[in-house]
Amino acid sequence: MDKVRQDISQHFVKFSFSALNLFAVVTCSCGIIVIVKYETMSSYFPEPNKKRKCESLNNTAKKLCFNEKLDTCIIPSNANELTMEKLPKHMIHLGGLVFISVNCFQKQTRVHIRLYAKDDTGVLHPTKDGVFLKPEVWSAFHSQLCCFRCRENFESAIIVKRDICLFNLSDKESECVSIQRLFQRKDLSFQFVPERVLLNGENLGKLRDSYELVFECVKNKLLTYTLCEYIAPEVDRLPENELSLNYDADNPFGLYELTDSLCRCITKYIADNISLYLKLDCDVCQNDYCVPKIHECINVKKKDSFEIYFERALYNINWHAFAVEFVNLNKNNPHIKHFSNEIFDFMEVEKVFKKVEDMYVNDYTLDLLSFDF
Repeated sequence: MDKVRQDISQHFVKFSFSALNLFAVVTCSCGIIVIVKYETMSSYFPEPNKKRKCESLNNTAKKLCFNEKLDTCIIPSNANELTMEKLPKHMIHLGGLVFISVNCFQKQTRVHIRLYAKDDTGVLHPTKDGVFLKPEVWSAFHSQLCCFRCRENFESAIIVKRDICLFNLSDKESECVSIQRLFQRKDLSFQFVPERVLLNGENLGKLRDSYELVFECVKNKLLTYTLCEYIAPEVDRLPENELSLNYDADNPFGLYELTDSLCRCITKYIADNISLYLKLDCDVCQNDYCVPKIHECINVKKKDSFEIYFERALYNINWHAFAVEFVNLNKNNPHIKHFSNEIFDFMEVEKVFKKVEDMYVNDYTLDLLSFDF
């Protein structure tokens, strides 16, 4: 620790304060990221310029967010009717006026934790108090949160995947944490950004219990929105096929073939990622040992590896590469032009992933699995 402090004191040029001005993130020249309490850091450095601090977001519950991008991302189509009695399926109430939701914008699927404000008519409006997380960051954050003991680790801070920071502001009487985004600059240093949200004990409890519901929403959005958005432009680039003009919506067998091909492509990408993570978690592979019998990655059953790594493998699929490969494999299918319009609107996501699991566990030995819509 003394070495880190010495390194900071000699090379400290970049730091950023949290929105509450209680903590600062420091990037040392040795590449270490340090979260330091303000009174601790002040003994090593003079008072910083106030212009570098993030402004405190006081009374932000009264400030409605009219940012165009944020509105598009967070407010559903029936935003004028968004009330506590009419919450969409992808939106979960965490207590008070705090909600967690799964939303999409510019081909990306994100998990939002945000404070809303209620007007006189009971309509909910998003405020600036909130954060959005990539699915893989949300998963890691939830795992950390479930192990975090607010009543034991007072005034502590946790960095999750170098993307968000969790500050424990709890005391002996109540639980309270602040979640704030981190931003990495071009020089690889980190700074806090104003995006943050405060959660109390009730919010934290419901947030821990929301994992399965959020996971189902994320899986749905990744297929019906993100993948669709990547496949559509690739399909549009294909030349017109005379056979596609004879498309019969009442006899869409070609669409079933395409759906089966889609499942096979998903299985391939999932299997590749799982194989990678198995090797990364295998001590023998990482240490270049050449004794196959003791390889942990070889001894794991297919079903067990799917259950352990499926979520991580799904979140790290390169959807653009996936779309290009899928369209190239099926470019001669006359139904490809109608695929995104017909399938993604009515896709039963759970059946797709159940088929993917069957294909992975059975090593592709099942030829054409039945697929009932």
